[in-house]
Amino acid sequence: MSFRNLKFEEIKRRAEKFREIAQSYSLNQEFHLDPEVEKFLRENSLAPIIATICDQQIKAEDAWTFPYWLSNQLDVDFSAENIYNLGKKKIKDLLRTFMKGKWPSRMSEKDRERYLEKISGYIMEACRIIKDDYFNNPDNMFKFNNGKFTVPELYFILRAIPGIGPKKASMIVRDFAEAEEPWYKGVKERLKEKGIELKIEGKYLSDVPVDVHVAKVFGRILGLFKNTPSRNRFLYYWPDIQNFAKVVFPDFPGRLDYVLWIVGREYCHEHQPNCNECPLKDIPCEYARRI
Repeated sequence: MSFRNLKFEEIKRRAEKFREIAQSYSLNQEFHLDPEVEKFLRENSLAPIIATICDQQIKAEDAWTFPYWLSNQLDVDFSAENIYNLGKKKIKDLLRTFMKGKWPSRMSEKDRERYLEKISGYIMEACRIIKDDYFNNPDNMFKFNNGKFTVPELYFILRAIPGIGPKKASMIVRDFAEAEEPWYKGVKERLKEKGIELKIEGKYLSDVPVDVHVAKVFGRILGLFKNTPSRNRFLYYWPDIQNFAKVVFPDFPGRLDYVLWIVGREYCHEHQPNCNECPLKDIPCEYARRI
């Protein structure tokens, strides 16, 4: 059966079943960090930005641990100005050292080098902007309008940071709208000390941060494709994913990402997926039905 052959009643029924299952999932199930790392991400305003920039192609745990590791390698304060003054080569070398033994097996040497070059460049440019435009304090990005933003407004604040593309910006907006995760909690605490109450409105306007995990699981559930589609193809289904999210979670569509990302990472592997233990198998999943 194909998605296009499913009647609306069936789409609605699957959305309701998905909602029941997804209620038990939270951000804390996505990945686990050392308590000291979480504490650093909450207390240092720059750390979550660098972690977000690093969070692609490599394990999320490694991306979000790198700022803490980096801070321990420096003999200066962990700030945008000090990191910028180190220079791109130094940051690239430090990132290479950190990633030794951590690279995903699927990444070739060429891809690893591209990652190091690109990410170190993004880190440098982001630090320059924070140093020059936000007086070396990332929290100043959130002081406009006395800390009150709609979801789309916050999205465009984040998109101005090099290395934070549409998917990453949507991911962080989702976290802020949900009032979860160290970045949001740290910013909120620091702004409150200055008399500013951070408030994000319009959760119903949030988008699903679409990546290969989300596209793959969505497509397999609704019988669209068997394997992870090419980037162009899963971008074609982007509106379908967003609108399905609005049916499942009309008050907070971005929440759809939680369970799709976890299932894609832990169960719905590209090859030899673990359908028997997948929490979404009884929605039903069209892919699981075929094997």
